[in-house]
Amino acid sequence: MMRRLIQALLFLLVAAGLYVLPRFFSMDYYLHIFVMSEIYAVLALSLALIVGFTGQVSMGHAAFYGMGAYASALLSIRLGCSFWVAFWLSGLFAGCVSYVIGRLVLRLRGHVLAITTAFFCVLVTVVMNNWIAVTNGPMGITGIPRPSPLNLGLVRLVFESRVHYYYLGLFFVAGVLFILHRLVRSRLGDAMIAIRENEELATSLGIDAMKIKLLAFTLGGAIAGLAGSFYAHYILFISPVTFSMNESINMLVMIIFGGMSTLFGPILGAVALTVLPEFLRMAGEMRLVIYGVALICFIIWLPEGLWGSLRNVLLSMNEAKRMEE
Repeated sequence: MMRRLIQALLFLLVAAGLYVLPRFFSMDYYLHIFVMSEIYAVLALSLALIVGFTGQVSMGHAAFYGMGAYASALLSIRLGCSFWVAFWLSGLFAGCVSYVIGRLVLRLRGHVLAITTAFFCVLVTVVMNNWIAVTNGPMGITGIPRPSPLNLGLVRLVFESRVHYYYLGLFFVAGVLFILHRLVRSRLGDAMIAIRENEELATSLGIDAMKIKLLAFTLGGAIAGLAGSFYAHYILFISPVTFSMNESINMLVMIIFGGMSTLFGPILGAVALTVLPEFLRMAGEMRLVIYGVALICFIIWLPEGLWGSLRNVLLSMNEAKRMEE
């Protein structure tokens, strides 16, 4: 009972802090960093479902991110769809493509799967650069409309301010976190973890490994597509450069940094690795060196990531306390 009360108080404290954060950092520069942190948090969560919970290393996640962005932009500009319609359709489109790709590649494992998904990401980038009639090639797509005003009872969000995008992003992260939390705590989540730990043993127990892996891959791709739609209607411009292989590597580093086998770890990693490079700009040319050294140190001494290591410390403290009692 006491533990649940403490968790509820911590949740309310964090929620209150996130709500009032724009009041203390009202400059557009800081608000932009916060919004991008929210987008990367969703991307990291979607990739963690594939890598952290089912053990399938995907290097092509940026492809689904880009598909969602381009689909949403084209639906809005060429067909006149509202963001609230294009948002869900882009996620559905990315999810369908990830389902097809998953059917083709998920029988592979380890580095072979990683290389295959990496080639897929490169292929999608090539298509974005060369299918000029649809994607406008390297010039990208401009003039993407902002989301139409949203009425929430007494509150009306107009999306002419970054603050409104910030609150919409918070709701987006919270919704994805809630869905994935319910999923990983269910029997499907247990099956995913069993496949990650020992796929052969899980199969011998009657778990349909291919079906579970395909579910995770499809859902992860769909969520990445939703994040791409949000990004397109926030930045109002997209180009193939944003959805290259480097972006897939960046997402993978985020979940390694925060802890890939947790849900809060990817969020922590996304926020840290979005904010940290900005603060290191004052270091000039040395910032990339500092950034790289920091990542290497975390991988060596904190292999389970920030959140995973913190969780292990708390569990050890609780265990020591129980033994003393």
